Amino acid sequence: MLVEFTLENYRSFQERQTFSMVAFDDIAVLRNNTFSTPDTKDLRLLNSAAIYGANASGKSNLLLAMHAIKTLVVNSASRMQTGDRFPIEPFRLNTESEKNPSLFEIIFVHKNIRYQYGVALNRERVYEEWLIAFPNERQQNWFERQYLPDNPKTKADDGYLWSFGRGLKGEKERIKRFVRANSLFLSHAAQNNHPQLTEVFEWFQKFLNVIDYQYSGKYFTLNKCQDDNFRQQIVKIINEADIGISDIRIHQKTSRLNTSTENGKSGFAIFMDTDVLENQEKNTVAIKDSDNLEAITLHKKNDSQQEVQFDLDEESQGTQRLFDISGRWIDVLQQGEILIVDEIDRSLHPVLSKALIKIFHNPEINKKNAQLIFTTHDTTLLDEEILRQDQIWFTEKDNSMTKLYSLLEFRPYQDESLQKGYLLGRYGAIPFIHGLII
Repeated sequence: MLVEFTLENYRSFQERQTFSMVAFDDIAVLRNNTFSTPDTKDLRLLNSAAIYGANASGKSNLLLAMHAIKTLVVNSASRMQTGDRFPIEPFRLNTESEKNPSLFEIIFVHKNIRYQYGVALNRERVYEEWLIAFPNERQQNWFERQYLPDNPKTKADDGYLWSFGRGLKGEKERIKRFVRANSLFLSHAAQNNHPQLTEVFEWFQKFLNVIDYQYSGKYFTLNKCQDDNFRQQIVKIINEADIGISDIRIHQKTSRLNTSTENGKSGFAIFMDTDVLENQEKNTVAIKDSDNLEAITLHKKNDSQQEVQFDLDEESQGTQRLFDISGRWIDVLQQGEILIVDEIDRSLHPVLSKALIKIFHNPEINKKNAQLIFTTHDTTLLDEEILRQDQIWFTEKDNSMTKLYSLLEFRPYQDESLQKGYLLGRYGAIPFIHGLII
């Protein structure tokens, strides 16, 4: 369960900005859009959140940052060597910022414990890394490392000052010796099967799922559809979309279909292709096996019950997009994970994207409190009683840097037309067109 995410000096974000999934107590409507957390009775979280903003305002960079911290945790110990550079891009439109480290901090709940994990780093090294745990709502500082080469208390060979709290049990000193300037202690601890920190690592590895603009989840969905029950759920979603498909079959590829390829590597794939990484993380069929699978769609003739087969790549872009993301959608709901989607309405009819969002607000389906975070330009969501006011966020450029803020900062009336107010510029985060010359 995601509580908050903070970033600073990353891509278009210069100053520290915080995105929150905490529900506002004073909003009584759409109670099903929120849930209580197991670690404290006083904290309710949102099942979904929408992010609006003009093109190039920084919406995608916020999601990139979320994926960046996941990838850093998952890969820094296992996929980087001494001298490798982190794929971190600071804010480059300020002389001081481009010299300073980027910062990420994430607060989440996993297995009834709230955690606060953060890291400050540039492309060459980690400057700070820390983890705070709150078992039984009591703060425990589990570990912290700081790069302080001029401090006499630091080790002469690496310049780091370390501290470990009593709440962190097990091996620490031995694992610390494996940590490089360009790797994370949390990553090495998981590699060495540290029981407490492996739990934290697994949250990053398994519970954060990112779908960007170029992401194709076809491999993932194909793998999952080898389970007939899962395949039937995919068929149900596509049937509900009323696009004429009566069934989907999964077969081994024939030579006729061997030219079928993915749409390219994900923009979020920092160290390797995202589909490969995600399939490995989910312990699904290996990528070489899913490469040999194909989806066949079945359509009934309009003058009989006879079914005609089509290759999936013969379907519309919207149908292919729906197939690609539906596997992840169902899996996230079943596992109680977090789904982060850039441009949720790409190639999908607004009615369909709304229906997909509302699934996360249905407690009979979303039984494990899965969360959805998405960017969109669909303003009709604002006035259709789908989202609460605390579920709506905006990004806007100010002096070339991204500002992230909540709709609640404007204190709109409960019956106010949010769509009209947004389009009129009351909340900012829209493009100002000074005239187009063609």
